[in-house]
Amino acid sequence: MLALTNLRLIDGTGHDPIDKMTIIIDGKRIESVGPGNTNPGKTQVIDLMGCIVMPGLIDCHLHLGGLTVDQPGKAIGKVSFMDMASFSLDYIRNYAHRRRLAIENGVTTIRSAGDLYPHILRLRDKIAAGKLPGPRIFAPGPTITAPGGHPAGTIYKGNRYIIENAVRQIADVNSGREEVRRLFEGGVDCIKAIYSDIDPMDITHTVPRLSLNVLETLADEAHQHNLRLMVHTGSMKETMDAVKAGADSIEHGILPGAHPSEFNEDVIKIMLDKGTCFVPTLAIAWAYKDTYPDVFSGLKKTFKKLHGAGVNIAAGTDSGTPGVVIGKGLHKELELMVEAGISPLEAITAGTKNAADNLGKASELGTIEPGKIADLIAVSGDPVKNIRNTREIRLVIKDGVILVNRISA
Repeated sequence: MLALTNLRLIDGTGHDPIDKMTIIIDGKRIESVGPGNTNPGKTQVIDLMGCIVMPGLIDCHLHLGGLTVDQPGKAIGKVSFMDMASFSLDYIRNYAHRRRLAIENGVTTIRSAGDLYPHILRLRDKIAAGKLPGPRIFAPGPTITAPGGHPAGTIYKGNRYIIENAVRQIADVNSGREEVRRLFEGGVDCIKAIYSDIDPMDITHTVPRLSLNVLETLADEAHQHNLRLMVHTGSMKETMDAVKAGADSIEHGILPGAHPSEFNEDVIKIMLDKGTCFVPTLAIAWAYKDTYPDVFSGLKKTFKKLHGAGVNIAAGTDSGTPGVVIGKGLHKELELMVEAGISPLEAITAGTKNAADNLGKASELGTIEPGKIADLIAVSGDPVKNIRNTREIRLVIKDGVILVNRISA
């Protein structure tokens, strides 16, 4: 058993922080959360005086197989030999560097949005079994798109191996239904679809987009198997279509190449009616703000409007794209949310409780409460006063196990 004492608690529910709290962890679960320093015998005690404890952070949209290049504005698809050499070495090592980046930055759970399959599921299962340290992984496996659509006809064009293993190109409803069934039987956690004709390598060029009836079929079949559908969209019209089709979450929503208009009241109403979550990926828009300033400003305004209307907002970064690095990117995402007009506490909720709800795991993750899985972090500064203090990681615990400990003896 483990007792964390003398801490200030941000429990992820959105409630104000509470001082002088103690958390008792028994195995993988939180046994109790309460005031004072009382703890049972035979318990390891860590005094967290001066630290703030909050739930482990959750990134609902990143690419574990993407780059770890911290160069905002670097052209997407411009991959150097050194970039590929670094990726290949890390791939052989089961993404050791990428796993470490997540954990050292307090990101204990990730949804990796389209990877080599079934490799990503094998990695997920090794981490879950305790054979490898790393963040808890939720994975859709391959990305579903139209024949020649993004990313098969864009960033992966000409790379037969990646296209065959990380993409499914679907032209009709029967193929779509069969593919979702195969992925479900293969063990994926959710389904990801691209419903956009934007080419991120050349925004003056469009690529094929899934037909709306195929997208509706994907949603229907996914829901029959209790799988959530995350849908990449780039415009208000695409978002409206995707929500009507049954998307559980909208990823991005506004992308370069589309008119960067704010979402109107019709889109907001249907998102509220259907309970659709919005994963804005502000961090990637920030990384390319000098090239596409209208997209960045439009996305921030849309994010603030959706949040104010009560749409569920979950944090996601699109890390793995140049300029947004796994782990670090989530802290930037929270900072940008605050910059866009919400409170630090609301941003933390987006990266904890709301994110867990978006994954369908609100009963297990996202808040510090008795019975929940013991994923939590301690930071040395108060993020309610300054959201950048989420970066000041002192302790990381996942499944009740201490993975990072920078607390002075």
